[in-house]
This record gives sequence, structure tokens and C-alpha cells, in this order.
Amino acid sequence: MLEIRSFPGAPLETNCYLVADVGAGAAILIDAPWQVVDDITDECATLQVTVQTIVCTHGHWDHTMGLAELVSATGARVACHAADVDMLEHPSFAPFVFPFELTPVTPDMLLQEGDQVQVGGHTFSVLHTPGHTPGCICLYDAEEKLLFSGDTLFCGTCGRMDLPGGDPGAMVRSLHRLATLPADTHVFPGHGPETTIGREEWLAHAEAMCEE
Repeated sequence: MLEIRSFPGAPLETNCYLVADVGAGAAILIDAPWQVVDDITDECATLQVTVQTIVCTHGHWDHTMGLAELVSATGARVACHAADVDMLEHPSFAPFVFPFELTPVTPDMLLQEGDQVQVGGHTFSVLHTPGHTPGCICLYDAEEKLLFSGDTLFCGTCGRMDLPGGDPGAMVRSLHRLATLPADTHVFPGHGPETTIGREEWLAHAEAMCEE
């Protein structure tokens, strides 16, 4: 059985998820916001698990600002979709301005549609869901009915499409795809509270959401 812990990180309350197979002593992290490293290392020690991979659902700075520090603390490899690699290797706050520094990270693994990410005895499939960025992905465990949706799907809404690389048409297609998942699929988004596919009835009519 998987243990899932959420650690909202600075400065935008971005959810970092520790997903652990305690019996196997293995874990992954999903996304890497700022100021979560102490909580992550403490929880790993409590559960007696080792973080093997940090999966970035996309390359925006609020999901990667703590990546270098987490890599240093855990020794984990970094994985992201090939289309968002440049955002990790040349990070930027643009179009915003903040008085912080961003540390470049070169991914160890490039993910694409259909790839698999292992957590002990559990397997997550990579779903390429562009729209928020070209390289947005979700991780889906069909057996456990778990979806880590990044900034593609939130409780009651979807990720914004007005930043560089955003694509409303692609977002509609991605949301329609998620609408086909089982209604009792538990969704862990990149920001905000958890939800289920069944609660997000608007997904089947995503065009209206993306036109707003």
C-alpha cells in the first residue's frame, strides 16, 4: 500500500507529494517547490524510505524552485517531459519578478507518453497532458486509481493557459482525456485540495472552462 504525504511549498503553496512504498523502502517525489526539504527528509526518516526519483509535472519555477536542494538532500534522479527541459536548465520567473535566485538542474530522465515510473511494487503511467505548458504530464496508477495531475487539473478548475507555452486547445484535449478515467479516481493536484474525477463533472465540457 502506498503512503502519500503532501507538503505545500513556498511561495505559491505548490503541492509536493511524497509517494512511498514503505514495504519496499522506496519513494518518489512529485514536484519540488521551495522550503520543503526539511519536512521531506524528516518524513522519509520516519517512514524509512529512500527517494529514488523526483518527477516534475512541468517546468514552471514554482514546481522546481526547490529541485536542486532536494536533489542534494536525497540523491534522487530528476525526471521531466522533454518539452519542458529548457525550463529546468534555464529557469526563469518570467513574466514575474521576484527577489530570489533559481538554480538550474539538468534532468536525468526524459519522460514521454506511456513511460512508467516505479515506486517499489507500484507503477505509474505517464500521461502527456499539454495545455498549461507543452511538457505537462500527469502520473496515473490505474490499479490504485490515483492521479497526480500537476497544473493540468485542480479541484474545480484547470491550469492557466495565458503564460508562455500555454495552449487552450491542447488543454481542452487533455481535460477531455482525464474525463475518461474512472469516476472514483483520486486526484492530487499541483495546488489546492484533493478531488476525484467524478466530482469534476465539468471535464466533459472543458471547452466552456477554457474559453472563460
